[in-house]
Amino acid sequence: MALLAQLRQTRGFDVDWVVQLEEQGAIYSVWDNRDAYLAVFRKNNARKTELFSIWAGEHSDKILYTLKYRWNDWAPDHLTGDIRWSHPQYGTPFQLYVGLIDAIVAWKRPQHLAFGPGVYLAFGPGVYMRDHHPLDRSRAGIRWIGWVPFALNPSDVPEAEIVQPMHGGTLIATQSQYWQAWEANPDYSREAIERAQEVEIRLNLLGVLPTSLELQRGDWGQ
Repeated sequence: MALLAQLRQTRGFDVDWVVQLEEQGAIYSVWDNRDAYLAVFRKNNARKTELFSIWAGEHSDKILYTLKYRWNDWAPDHLTGDIRWSHPQYGTPFQLYVGLIDAIVAWKRPQHLAFGPGVYLAFGPGVYMRDHHPLDRSRAGIRWIGWVPFALNPSDVPEAEIVQPMHGGTLIATQSQYWQAWEANPDYSREAIERAQEVEIRLNLLGVLPTSLELQRGDWGQ
């Protein structure tokens, strides 16, 4: 609820966040039916023994955004998201997603955040991670935009277009222009893929990219 309230203050994500469990089922708004919204998840999570979750989506004829937050007793909390369409008013500009990342990091400091083709927060098909990720598959990268819980300067990552402080860590963008790794997509860019690879290799050399085991430990970057 706190994250959705933060997002409501963020231009482009100030939408009616709702939950709907069944295709023709009731729709519960975070703002208008808060108690019913939370009751849905209490009932849903009561049936589980290992993994609990709460989620929300934007309510419109064409769903733009969804978010899902999962937690349990033996692994770190996990926030995933999906942007299904470009925002009809704002499009897909870099600053729109910087606002999203800023709200997430301000809400709850993550161990690592990756944003771009082929990863959750998930945008686009998983082609980049499958075909172009330059590191061992257990090593997290940043893809298009990421946040790491370490202080870095632009001179530390000269391959990246944007390196700037954010909430005690660093926001890093391979470039400001959105790109995709799927050749049939109009936003496909071979140059952007290669630049992302160079940035991730540099970040790995700096020691600021965790492995999946380090994330499971739960204290990365502390």
